[in-house]
Amino acid sequence: MDLFNGAVGTNQVHDFNPGIRSSGLFWTVPVKEGALQADFEDGRATLALSDFDLEDYGNLENALKDGPEVDASVSFNMSWTAKGDAFNVSDPVHRFAGRYFLANVDIAWSGMEEGFEFTSSPGVTNVKSVFGRERNGIFFSDD
Repeated sequence: MDLFNGAVGTNQVHDFNPGIRSSGLFWTVPVKEGALQADFEDGRATLALSDFDLEDYGNLENALKDGPEVDASVSFNMSWTAKGDAFNVSDPVHRFAGRYFLANVDIAWSGMEEGFEFTSSPGVTNVKSVFGRERNGIFFSDD
């Protein structure tokens, strides 16, 4: 999660993320079982974590360089609700296929570190979201 002092641009003041692994995988971590719940038949999904430890790199450039960081934690609850029917995407050249829903998502988010705390306004929504299932790389097949 990124926080800016004013409009999004060059004035980023916080960049909360789990860092870059030695494998090169970045901004991705496993979460505890039960944190993610999805019901594709009903068109709903939820991801919720409390007091999840990560780092604040301050800004994107510092994060990409895996520069100095401050220990932080975040809590969030994101709930997706499908709007409309599922749609399929397939790209055999790049070995990628998926079945997705366009969705509305409600977000409650907070972050904290020593000397700083932030809580999102109630009822935050985003412009566009999708959720679904995908296959890629070695898991991709044309059938």
